[in-house]
Formats: sequence, C-alpha cells, structure tokens
Amino acid sequence: MFKIITDTGADLTQDQVVEYGLEMLLLGVVIDNEEFLDGETIQPKDVYDAMRAGKTPKTFQIEASQLEHCFRQHLESEIPFLYLAFSGELSGTYQTAVMVGNLLKEEYPNSTFHILDTRAASVGQGLFVKTVAEYGQDHTYEETVAYATSLVGKIRHLFTVESLEYLMRGGRVSKASAFIGDLLTILPLLTVEDGKLVPIEKVRGHKKVLRRIVEWMTESKPLVEGGHVFIGHGDDPVKADQFEALLREYMNPAHVTKTIVGSAIGAHTGPGLLVVGYFEA
Repeated sequence: MFKIITDTGADLTQDQVVEYGLEMLLLGVVIDNEEFLDGETIQPKDVYDAMRAGKTPKTFQIEASQLEHCFRQHLESEIPFLYLAFSGELSGTYQTAVMVGNLLKEEYPNSTFHILDTRAASVGQGLFVKTVAEYGQDHTYEETVAYATSLVGKIRHLFTVESLEYLMRGGRVSKASAFIGDLLTILPLLTVEDGKLVPIEKVRGHKKVLRRIVEWMTESKPLVEGGHVFIGHGDDPVKADQFEALLREYMNPAHVTKTIVGSAIGAHTGPGLLVVGYFEA
C-alpha cells in the first residue's frame, strides 16, 4: 500500500481525486489582501468573477507547514508516498517539498517516499497524475516511482488566453503589448518546455488560435495514437466544447476530459483561458 499526493496545480476534479484515492495539497490565492486556499475556501469561478470585476489576484505556494503535516502523517503511519508536484519552474512548492522531505528524512531515516517534479502544470499535470495513479493500481511502489520518473517531459501543453489584459495585470506582458494585442485580437499560443512557460507564436483571431492548436497536435507535436486529451478552460465551457468538436474533426482521441482551470493558475491567465494537455508521440 502506498499513497499518491499531488496539488491543486493539477486541476483535477473532486471525482478524479476520489476515484484514484489521491491526497491534495492546496495552493493559495490572495484577493484584496485576504488569503484563500484553492478549491477549499475559494472556487475557480470566484476568482474569474473577481478578475472580471477588475481585481488582480495573487498566488502563493504551498506552505512548508502544510507539506510537513501531510508528509508526517504518512511517515508516522509508515505508508510510502509519492508526491507529484506542480512544475518547479512555475512555483517554489517543489523546492520547499524537497527541503521538508530532507528534514523529515533525518527524523525518519527508514522511511520510504519520493518527491517528483512533474515539470507539468494544469491539465498537463492532471493527466500526468491520472496516468501514474492508474499504473499504480496494479504495480508496486518502486515500479510506480520508476514509471512516473519516465514520464517527465513527455506531456505536451498548449494553451491560449482570451485577453492579454490579465497577463498584463500580473506583469507577464507590457501594458502597450496588451493594448495592441487586444485591439487587433492577437492571441499568444504558449507551451511548457522543461517546466517553463514558453511562447510559440502569436495568432490573430479566437477561432484561428483554436485551429492552430489542433494543427500543432496533428503536425508539430502529434498526439499519441488513441491518447487521452485533457482540456482545461477558464470558466468558458462553451470554448472547451468548441475545441473538442474541432479536435474530433482531425483526430480520434480515446478519451477527452474537460475541466475548469483552478484558482491558482486561473489567477494569472484570466477568464477564457484554454489549455490542452496530452502525451506527445
């Protein structure tokens, strides 16, 4: 018996958390100087509505005390665990988890646990965690850790935002760039490389950017044949449905899972975000 732990950076639904017996650690959001925990004391729609109202949420990583409490519970029960963390290039949570783990290792020298940087985020991380959890149902702890490690770098992320305004508020793009981009409906297409956020190109028009994502999935970064696709949206299920319909015109994924992107990531990208996670062939 062993436990798989992840965090709300994975944007998994509560049903998925229950189905795979996962334990979730909570990233944080600050609005008007009030702190909230992602998925517990604030829900994604609350964050998106606040942003539509002109507020600029901030986020904070999982605190060391939360990590210690979680890890210690399993160590005291002598239950091996595997923590699949939000990309260490996008949050300090992974580094903090390693620090906490090293301290606890001194206290519990015979313990068995592993902390892994998935180098993934949002639905990419969610697909990573789901895949490892399914594998772990029929394999040993050691086999599952080795399998999870082998998956690092194999998840492809592609995403775009509805407006550059929200990235501008958070300091990700300049005010002038956001103004010009929104005026001309120029939208960024981005990915995650080695855990870092990387722009691919700029596309003009909302419909065209969705089609461009599908082109990347069929040409530049192809989907594994019959693979599972995770689609995340920033409180815009209609856009997610439109993208799924377009996706199915060009390929035949075995499964498509759609979910709202959580507070911690949505606070930076804003309403209208669309993100796709899948295993690259």
